[in-house]
Amino acid sequence: MLAAFLIIIPLVAFVFYIRAISKALAVIDPSYRTQPPGMAWLLLIPIFNVIWFFFLLKAIKNGYERMADARRFNQKIDTGYHYGIAMGCCWAAAFIPKLIFISIIPMFVFSILHWTKLNNARRQALTELG
Repeated sequence: MLAAFLIIIPLVAFVFYIRAISKALAVIDPSYRTQPPGMAWLLLIPIFNVIWFFFLLKAIKNGYERMADARRFNQKIDTGYHYGIAMGCCWAAAFIPKLIFISIIPMFVFSILHWTKLNNARRQALTELG
């Protein structure tokens, strides 16, 4: 029971989070995209995923900004970049032994905020693209 709570449930939630990142990348027109949506699944690789997460955040932000600059959107769309950066920093801090217990709760909060912003950005982009 404890193993399910500590390993399986967070892993399933993480897979859904990766799916949201992939969907956010998929909305970006391929000519404005710097990362294909499938690259989000590299987040399943341990240790590497902490670094790769920051590259994905930048790719999502840049893709949405490039589409807004090209007038594909009526206004800039907030992808939750700053929440993602905060989440990534907490995630990286969790590798420091004494900081793991301090960083887990903020990481959880920032991941929910980022996930919500990503889903809202994707919905807004789909609405504006028609």
